[in-house]
Amino acid sequence: MISLAVLLLQDAHFRFRRIRQSEDGASVIEWAMIAAIVVVAASVIGVVVMKIVTNKSAQLDDCASKPAGSACGP
Repeated sequence: MISLAVLLLQDAHFRFRRIRQSEDGASVIEWAMIAAIVVVAASVIGVVVMKIVTNKSAQLDDCASKPAGSACGP
């Protein structure tokens, strides 16, 4: 188990060293900026989806407390 962890650590170190040697600093910064934009976009989308689900859940909860056959809608 420990040898697997050492092997994975050595592989990660080798990959990091190879990436560091093969790319410019500007290219790394561009990738970091793109990654940051993707994270922010995913967070915004997650918040929007969460709000929609929360609103629909509240509507369903209101409908569930009304008697059968009564009008249930926005």
